[in-house]
Amino acid sequence: MRERLGIPEYDPTKAAGQMISLMKAAEQLGICVGSAKSLALKGILPATQILPGSPWIVPVEALTSEAVRIGVQRVIDRRPKFYEDYQYDKVIRLPGI
Repeated sequence: MRERLGIPEYDPTKAAGQMISLMKAAEQLGICVGSAKSLALKGILPATQILPGSPWIVPVEALTSEAVRIGVQRVIDRRPKFYEDYQYDKVIRLPGI
C-alpha cells in the first residue's frame, strides 16, 4: 500500500520526538477521546494523521503546553458539578420497579 501511494517506509530514526496515540493522550489529559479529537480538530491539540482514517498521533511535549492545558480545563469545566446526580436524573424509571 505504501509503495502504491508513494509513502516512504517508516524510519524510527527520522521520527521527530516521541509521539503517542490520541487515545493515550486523552488518558494522560484526563478527558475522553471524543473531547481530545475535538481539541485536535480545533487546532488546540497538535495532532496529525498521516492519511485520512489512520490513527491520530500527538507529540508528547505538546501535552504540557499552555494552550492544551487551557483547552482541557474548558472541557472539564463543561462537566456537570454533580456528575452522579446528573446521571441519576437521566435514567428512565418505571413505576413499581
